[in-house]
Amino acid sequence: MSVLDDLKPTKQQRVIDLVSAAGVDVRDWAHFEGGEKRAASNPKYCYEWSFVESGRIIVLNLWYAAMRERKGVVFMDLNLRNSGRGKEVWRARAERFDHAMHEAWKHRQQVRVVIADGVMGDADDPKAKPSRVRRRLLDPIPWAVTAYDEKNGDATLTRGVLTERFVDQFSVQPEPEAPVERRMVSGTAFVRDPALRSRTLERAKGACEYCANPGFTMADGRVYLETHHVVPLSEAGTDTEDNLVALCANHHREAHHGVRAAEIRRKLLNKLRFLTG
Repeated sequence: MSVLDDLKPTKQQRVIDLVSAAGVDVRDWAHFEGGEKRAASNPKYCYEWSFVESGRIIVLNLWYAAMRERKGVVFMDLNLRNSGRGKEVWRARAERFDHAMHEAWKHRQQVRVVIADGVMGDADDPKAKPSRVRRRLLDPIPWAVTAYDEKNGDATLTRGVLTERFVDQFSVQPEPEAPVERRMVSGTAFVRDPALRSRTLERAKGACEYCANPGFTMADGRVYLETHHVVPLSEAGTDTEDNLVALCANHHREAHHGVRAAEIRRKLLNKLRFLTG
């Protein structure tokens, strides 16, 4: 059985439940004439093709029949720029879907996908009947927009591809060096939690947490900062959220070797007390 076969929905599940499970706040669904008991059928939401919450969570409804698999990787090629011409409401949904994909591409944001199976209607035919979804599931694996043409809207969504917006010195592969003499060495290596580094970079949002200047943008679009233990691990500092910051390369070096190192440490510790409570 292929990966795509495993993704075929087998149960009829409500959109509100799946979107909520993806992290979207669905409390507003109850604010219509049906009230809380009929929140799941609120037409403002239940027929939507995409859900975006404060730029933090993006959920897209994708048709199982349109998905493809190549060498174990599931993906979908699509273009919503010219879709939904059948009815005005469909066109508005298509525009919101396209905007959500653009945001995910621009900010290298992961996408949660609700997979739908049933009868697909023709969104470009004004006489077509609405699509009928018979089964749904929320894919537990995040997707990403791995290609997006801003001129014409051609896009590719790929399952299981993680897109980091921010990287640090431990995320970037070093340049290959010329052959050198191989020597046996021994010493102590500190283990750094990659999830903690990632959360720290996300907290900084691409700006140095000392000077607030942005990190530089790499060739692949990711923003580079350097993670720094304010109290070094070699001085019994902890690999924890309240001791880790993201700095520009200049201030990272200065924090280690500059004449103002003690001052920088003091200011960063004060800032971390505020940030981490």
